[in-house]
Amino acid sequence: MKRRSFFTTTTAASLGSALSSPATEAAVEDGTFTAGSAPGPVFAGSPVVSGPASDALTILQPLQRHATGFLEFAIGNDGPFRRVDAENAGMLPFTQHVLKFHLPPLPPGQKIRCRITARTVGWVRVREFFHGEIRTGEWETNALRTFRTLDPAAETTTFVVWNDTHENEITLRALHKMTLPVEPDFLLWNGDQSNDVHFEKNMARQFLAPCDLAIADRWPLAYVRGNHDVRGPSARSVPHFTGTPDDRFYYAFRSGPLAALVMDTGEDKPDDSEHFGGMAAFQKMQRRQAEWLKGVVREPWFREAPFKVLFCHIPLWFTRDIFPTQQRWECHDVCRALWVPTLVEAGVKVVISGHTHDHRWMNAGDASPLHNSSAALHSLTLPLSFKAP
Repeated sequence: MKRRSFFTTTTAASLGSALSSPATEAAVEDGTFTAGSAPGPVFAGSPVVSGPASDALTILQPLQRHATGFLEFAIGNDGPFRRVDAENAGMLPFTQHVLKFHLPPLPPGQKIRCRITARTVGWVRVREFFHGEIRTGEWETNALRTFRTLDPAAETTTFVVWNDTHENEITLRALHKMTLPVEPDFLLWNGDQSNDVHFEKNMARQFLAPCDLAIADRWPLAYVRGNHDVRGPSARSVPHFTGTPDDRFYYAFRSGPLAALVMDTGEDKPDDSEHFGGMAAFQKMQRRQAEWLKGVVREPWFREAPFKVLFCHIPLWFTRDIFPTQQRWECHDVCRALWVPTLVEAGVKVVISGHTHDHRWMNAGDASPLHNSSAALHSLTLPLSFKAP
């Protein structure tokens, strides 16, 4: 066999085998490779406004099938629409599960109107296996939506915290129903949105449109990663379905009198636990956050805030008699040792966390220099009231 024909035959056979594998989401039918060419509606639920600061907003739109698209936004009631393309290295999106748009810095405390236009995209064979063409459907535009950017200068701020929803429909619908009349400035989802992350095809429903609910199309979402959200073969795809600043899971922002810190506690077991197969390096991440924290708490916008709160999924303190026979918390002795001295020096008074699946308020005292609270839902208005059902 000639060398050239051998490589051609071998490559085609290898590609054909890979594309017909059950693991791929493309299809091979009658010798034709197709990707996302099925007609039908594009959108799968409402968009999610994430960030949540006005200079770091991302809008994510869940999809039903392969698509491309663009976003348009306008400031105020009369501002002109501006287009945002999710361009990367000269290419517009060709994606199956979610369109993700990074907005430019926006003015604080302003009403923003936005809409997304998308159409299906397919790639089909032409003449030979290695030659194909893009085929697109008709453009669809979703409903015009409005939200308001956070205002650091506001006298008050109202926000809601969810945690440990674990894809439970009853819990999600109840929390959503309780959140709607509050009309918060932002919603903070404090970890364990999922029951582990196995398949990308399910992730939009886990992180963006649970139970087809519009959880954050009228106010920004602040995402916090939980320990179940780092488990499973697709956990490394979580940044594709979330909109944190710079796609990091630790960040800070200001909303009225509140300076908010979001930090990532990672797993609830040490990195060398047998459960991770040698693939965990959370303590390195926790040390990076400690250095980042030392810098952000010195920034004027943070230092001048009357209220300073840390949000993290796993508590930094707990009552050990909850799990007397289980050693599940040792790695968060690390977080506590790394972060708390800086938090105390910076004037942080409260830690709001989840993970324990019960409500608990722990006053600051000898065991802890900070107040600690965990609950399924918090509704907090600063500086007026605190509610934790």
